[in-house]
Amino acid sequence: MKTPASPVTTRYATTVLAFALITVVVAPIAYMAIFNGFEPYDDEGIFLVTLRDYLSGHPVLTPYVPLYGPFFYEVMGGLFKLLGLQPTHETGRWVTLVVWLIASVVGGLAALILTRKLWIGLGAQMATFIVLVPLTIEPMSTYGLSSVLLLGLAVAAAFRSNWPRATAALIGAIVGALFLIKVNIGGFAAIAVAFVWAASLPHRQRRLLLPVVVLSMAAFPLLLTAGALNRDSVLEFAIVVALSAAAVGVSAIAAGGASAPSLSTAWLAAGAVAIVVACIGVALAGGSRLEDGWTALFLFAFKFPGVFTHPIRVNPLLDLWAAVPLAAVVIIGRGTLAAVPSVAAGGVRIAAGFLMWISILLPGPIFLLALPLAWLATQQPTDDHQSPTDPYARLLLPALAVVESLQAYPVAGTQLALAAVGLIPVAAITLNDGLRQIRRLDAPRTRWVKLAAWMAPATLLTTIGMLELNGLLALVWFSGGVPLGLPGAESIRLPTEQAVQLRAVVSAVEGNNCSTLITSPGMDSFYVWTTEEGPIQTRYGQWWLTLDRGQQQSIVSQLEADPRVCLVKNQKQIDFWTQGRPAPSGPLVDFIGGNFVESGTYGDYELFVRASQ
Repeated sequence: MKTPASPVTTRYATTVLAFALITVVVAPIAYMAIFNGFEPYDDEGIFLVTLRDYLSGHPVLTPYVPLYGPFFYEVMGGLFKLLGLQPTHETGRWVTLVVWLIASVVGGLAALILTRKLWIGLGAQMATFIVLVPLTIEPMSTYGLSSVLLLGLAVAAAFRSNWPRATAALIGAIVGALFLIKVNIGGFAAIAVAFVWAASLPHRQRRLLLPVVVLSMAAFPLLLTAGALNRDSVLEFAIVVALSAAAVGVSAIAAGGASAPSLSTAWLAAGAVAIVVACIGVALAGGSRLEDGWTALFLFAFKFPGVFTHPIRVNPLLDLWAAVPLAAVVIIGRGTLAAVPSVAAGGVRIAAGFLMWISILLPGPIFLLALPLAWLATQQPTDDHQSPTDPYARLLLPALAVVESLQAYPVAGTQLALAAVGLIPVAAITLNDGLRQIRRLDAPRTRWVKLAAWMAPATLLTTIGMLELNGLLALVWFSGGVPLGLPGAESIRLPTEQAVQLRAVVSAVEGNNCSTLITSPGMDSFYVWTTEEGPIQTRYGQWWLTLDRGQQQSIVSQLEADPRVCLVKNQKQIDFWTQGRPAPSGPLVDFIGGNFVESGTYGDYELFVRASQ
C-alpha cells in the first residue's frame, strides 16, 4: 500500500512545480526579447570584448579604466571557460537570458520566504522578470549578476534569525562581491547593512550611534549628487531618496529596538574580507596591479559624473509626496502603527503595498512613488506574533531598496531596473502585513476581510497583464526583424534598415583590408564581427572621454607608421555622449582628424581610411 505524501512534501512539490511552470512560460518571452535588437551605443560590445581580453590572459584591472570590477569578469570568465564558450553576441545573450531567469526565481523565492504565501512568491517572480526586461537592451551587462546578488541579500536576510552566523557571513560576502562589480552598488549595500548593524547594537550604544548612521544615510543622497544638484531634476531626485531614507531611519529609531536582530559582526566582516581578498588575489595573480585597481574601482567612479550624465526626470511634486510619509512617522511618535486602529493600519498597508507593486511594474522612474512608503515594511503589526518576516529583513530590505535607488544617478538608463528591483520584496512584505492584519479582524469587520481577499487576484491579474503585454511586444518586435547574419550574431533579429547598415560597415572594413580598427565613439561589437582589432586602450569604453593625453599619445605612436588603420565613426552617437558640449580633444583625436579621409557612408556610420602619405 502506497504511503501518502506528507503535507510538507506536497507543499514543496507544489511550490517547485509552480515556479517551474512560470519559468517555462516566461522563457520564450525572454528569448524573443533578448534575441531582438541592438543598441548603437554598444555597451554590449564593451562587455564582450573586455571579457574576451580577460579570457585571453589580459589583466582584469587595467590603467584604461573599465567601469566594472574583477568579480564580474572572474565569474563570467569562469563560466565561459567551464562551458567552453567564446564571447559572442549569441553566447552572451544566452548567458544573460539564463541569468535573467535565475534572478526572477530568486526574487520570487525571496518574497515567498518572507511572506509564506505562494501567490505572492509567484507574483514576485513575474514582477522581477518584468522589472529586468531592460537587460535585453544591454546583454552581458553587470546588471544581471548584480540583480541576482541583491535579491540573494533578501533571501539571506529572510533566514537571519535562524542562522545568524552563516547568513551574516553570506551577507558580508554578497556586499563585497557587489563592491567588486561596481563600487557604487556595493557601497550602497554597505550603507544599508551598516544601518541594520547600528539598529542591532545594545541599547546604550544604539541610542548613540543609530541616529548618527540614520543622519548619514539620509544626507548621503545629497552628498553623492552635490556636484550636479544644479542639473535638471537631480536635486528633486536626491530629496526624494533622502526623505525616504529618513523615514526608514526614524521609524527604526522610534521603534525602541524591539526584536533587534543579532549582530554577528565578526562573521559579517569575515564574509566581506574573504570574498574581497580572494577576488583581488585572483586579479593580482592574473597580472593586475593594485594601483590600476585603485584607479578603476575608485578614482574613475568618482569622476564619472563629470564625464557623462543622463539624469532621471523627477517631478518636484514627488518631493512633497515623499515628505508626507516622513511626517507621518514623526507624528506617530514611536514609529509604529500600534496607535492606529487595526482596520485602518491594515488598510494603509494593503493600499501602500499594492501601490508599490504597481509602480514597480510600470517602466521608467515611476517606481520612485514607492520609495517613501518603504518604511512601512520595517514595522511588524503589533498583534501579529507569528509574522513570517524576519526582523532583520524588515530593517535591511527597506533601507537597501531606498539607498540602491541611487543607481539611477548619474545615468538613468537600464540602471532604473536595478534601482527598482529591491522594492519587490519590500512591496511583498507590506502587502502581506496588511492582509494578515485585516484577516484577524472580528466578525463585524468581515467586509474588510472580503475586500482584502480581492487583493490576491487583483495583484496577480495586474502582474499577469503586464507580463502578457511584454510578451506581445517581444513577439511583434521579434517577428518584424530580420536575422543580422554577422559572425557570432547570426540569429539576432534587427529592423531591416539597421541590419543592412551594420552588414555594409562590416563588409567595407573587411574589404579595405584594414590592419587596425578604431571606432569613435567606442563601438566594440565591430571587433567581434570583423577579424580586426584596435589598440587595447581603445577597447575599454569611450576612450576619447577617459584616456588622458599621455595614453592617447602612446596610441598615436603605435599607429603613425601603419598605413592601413581604419576608423568607423558614428556622429550621432558622439553627439549623444557629448550632450551638446564640444568633443574632447587629445593627440589621438587630433591624429584621427588630420590623417583620415572618408571611404564610405552607411546610414549613421562612416568608414575612414588613412590619407595617402
